[in-house]
Amino acid sequence: MRYDLVSLSIFVAVAEEQNLTRAAHRKHTAVSAVSKRVAELEQQVGTQLMLRLPRGIELTPAGHSLLYHARQVFRNLEQMEEELSDYAAGVRGHIRIYTISAALMHCLPKAIGQFLGNYPQTDIDIEEHTGISVVQGLLEGSADVGIFSSWTPSLGIEVWPWQQDHLAVMVWPGHPLAESASLTLTDIIDEKIIGPHRDSAVSHILDREARKLGKTLNIGLRVSSFVSMAELVSHQLGIAILPVNEISPAALHNGVRGIPLAETWASRELLVGVKKYAHASPSVKTLIKSLMPAKGCEIEDGREDRKNRPA
Repeated sequence: MRYDLVSLSIFVAVAEEQNLTRAAHRKHTAVSAVSKRVAELEQQVGTQLMLRLPRGIELTPAGHSLLYHARQVFRNLEQMEEELSDYAAGVRGHIRIYTISAALMHCLPKAIGQFLGNYPQTDIDIEEHTGISVVQGLLEGSADVGIFSSWTPSLGIEVWPWQQDHLAVMVWPGHPLAESASLTLTDIIDEKIIGPHRDSAVSHILDREARKLGKTLNIGLRVSSFVSMAELVSHQLGIAILPVNEISPAALHNGVRGIPLAETWASRELLVGVKKYAHASPSVKTLIKSLMPAKGCEIEDGREDRKNRPA
């Protein structure tokens, strides 16, 4: 079944304006032409797409379905046009990356630098988000590649293990726990804690494990940036629990140190994900292959040959 893009565009306008006259004005055409296009679409699909009401229109379930897919079509066309215009400008690809800060602060800059060294005409946009927002961006199509932790639910996303990460406790010098070789959640459960963003995967995992102990974390402050935690810890405003990959050498100033959290649940993997590898652009596929460890990892249609691929 073939669909006319002009008819789909007019249908989207009618659905969004909820009025034939306003849609006709928006598309610079006659109301009768708009009505005819919609009627032809309904005849083509074999069912009613909208209800004509005295003060406008209302989509039927079939109309809502068509609106969703029509928007996807036009989004894909915009992406295609953008990528082709990049080729015309001498850029061989455009990749949009959403990532959590743990990857952005630790592994990703070097990996992207190496990739651009091999493919210098690739245009890469990187945005920092929470893990949930990274997955949402992949599902909605606003991101081509996502990097998030194994703690974040990723239903509908194809993923590959990339890097290991582990939680650590950041304390100031002179704190009673400062000389510990490692710590458990029980050791710090009653401490005043500088907590991460409420929507972060780290926040969710800590709340979950505290509940298992029958406790609630004593969160005195919350900050969105892990980088800011070291400054707050150094002023003795609380201790912090954050991924090791978030702790840069520059952050460990004024004697602040990170102590490993000795819990089995405190380890996680950083994952590389896409919505559908088979549908990804050549540039995206090349980037993903460059990020994967060379040893024993062959990617094909969104799968790797190692048996420990996350579900």
